[in-house]
Amino acid sequence: MNKFSAFQTFVAAAEQGSFSGAARKLRTTASTVTKTVSRLEDELGVRLFNRTTRRLALTDHGQVLLERAKNILNEVDEAENLLRNTSASTRGTVRLVVPNLFGRLYLIPALDEFYRRHKDVTLQVHFSDRPVDLIESGFDLGVHTGDLSDSSIIRRKLTQGPLVTAAAPSYLAAHGRPQTPDELLNHNCLYGRFGGKWLFRKPPSGRQTIHVSGNLAVYNGDVLREAAVRGLGIVHSTWWAVRKDLLAGNLEEILPEYAIEGSPVSVIFPSRRLVPARVRAVIDYLVEITEL
Repeated sequence: MNKFSAFQTFVAAAEQGSFSGAARKLRTTASTVTKTVSRLEDELGVRLFNRTTRRLALTDHGQVLLERAKNILNEVDEAENLLRNTSASTRGTVRLVVPNLFGRLYLIPALDEFYRRHKDVTLQVHFSDRPVDLIESGFDLGVHTGDLSDSSIIRRKLTQGPLVTAAAPSYLAAHGRPQTPDELLNHNCLYGRFGGKWLFRKPPSGRQTIHVSGNLAVYNGDVLREAAVRGLGIVHSTWWAVRKDLLAGNLEEILPEYAIEGSPVSVIFPSRRLVPARVRAVIDYLVEITEL
């Protein structure tokens, strides 16, 4: 039998002094209350009430159980209230994992404003460019670049833009500006973990792959961007990774008419249901700081 439900019924009957009163409080029938109490007595092997035509009277065993059952029910109520309040509050710790470049360019510079709004949130930020199993690793959420192989993971797209080919003004001044993707074969191209196969749009509706080469391969997105800013060569990167450098004039976009769409950047989390307020606050802030 469901002991928790049976204890609720027993306590209601004891407090109301009758099965009919307990039935009204619990919004059920008197016969259901009677059967539940009888089954509880059979289960425990003791009589809990002395029944008269007018009233119920607790036996000694019933009095002992009443005190314990009320304590149990109160403990459950307190636990439920604690969980509800914790879920509704932004107080607490949020564990998240982000790609190195995204974390350095977008998240860390924006944390001062986040903490002004959410003083009671503690962030544990882990940096990784490799796919991470959120549940297995114990993360509340993560930022992911590209498509997802796991359809059970919930995603909310943060940003997406074209693949940008860019170089520092100093490099272009010294080596000239390519006018077509094929001209990249005559330039020093910096590439990273995705290799030297650069994709471009081929008018009117096709695509082409250019196999570039250069004297520097960097397997870190932030360092690759920095190398391009310093004029070491041409870089081919997602729009969001070089946006601030383009706006600041540290890099200049080349071949924009040949650009194709890049991979989406999304915030991912294990479930859409019952997301704690502190986690929701981080998700909403990530959306805000990456809006186009």
